[in-house]
Amino acid sequence: MVARRGRLTDLYRTVHPYPTYALAAVDAVGEHLQARLLTLANSPADPATAGRDSARPYQMKPQRDPRAIARAAGRVRRILVPYHRARVIGIEHIPSGPALYVANHNGVFYTGDTYLFAAAVHHARGLADTPWVLTHDLGLTLLGRWLRPLGAVPADFATAVALLTKGDKVLVYPGGDADGARRWTDRHQVIFDGRVGHARLAVACGVPVVPVAAAGAHNTAVVLYDGAAVARLLRTRRWLRLARWPLLLSLPWGLTFLPAVPYLPLPARITVRIGPPIHFERHGPEAAADDEYVARCAARVHDTVQALLDGSASEARR
Repeated sequence: MVARRGRLTDLYRTVHPYPTYALAAVDAVGEHLQARLLTLANSPADPATAGRDSARPYQMKPQRDPRAIARAAGRVRRILVPYHRARVIGIEHIPSGPALYVANHNGVFYTGDTYLFAAAVHHARGLADTPWVLTHDLGLTLLGRWLRPLGAVPADFATAVALLTKGDKVLVYPGGDADGARRWTDRHQVIFDGRVGHARLAVACGVPVVPVAAAGAHNTAVVLYDGAAVARLLRTRRWLRLARWPLLLSLPWGLTFLPAVPYLPLPARITVRIGPPIHFERHGPEAAADDEYVARCAARVHDTVQALLDGSASEARR
């Protein structure tokens, strides 16, 4: 029993450095809100651009620590892989050179499939194919001290373009919290919420999209209600960049009604499946400005990720 408890403690600290994080969480949230309010006060009146890329004091030059990544990848293989009986399938599909990994999002605040995917790629292909991860502002504010050395960067277009132009690989979750906080009953659905920025990014930079789908990762907790109506009422998309406010059943807290609650994940079996790269026929600034073409590219990516998820889900039910 002691050994089991120790293993769970190690798991929790691997994915959530909570004891230290808890002490600073309140101050960090306050700083984040202050930064967002300052951004809104100084941003344009246009709601399409307000509060997005201007006046973001926490943004910095992307940097990562190869040694920290290697250590984290080792911990993931020792702890998360057996805990989740995890498999990562299709690494041979990853092309050389710059590419955009596009994946479904799971587990609200806990994204174990991200760690499993990145660790498997690092083990098989090395740092060059290990992704930079476009990360929500709130995650960087609360956990940036730990996540930035592992390759977490602000989820904005300019940062992604700079990394892809440099020849790196970038991981994006187009659905964001709409996908990550979807109801448990929708766990086999890919919800990109009509967002097309990932397709525009790939088209603009002329890089292939590598589709990635994680099955089982949304079973680490139970989302009873996505809280979309609550988020609209509180206008959290504007001041927190959050479109969902989920009601979550998780360990050890039980029921919580907050958007960012670290929790101990249930030992759900997780399968991450990587598909062949998607190459778009047109690319460059002119193609990226064609909204109709970009929408078709985004739909193609969504359907491919959904097909990968369907395959893994059907295997799990056998």
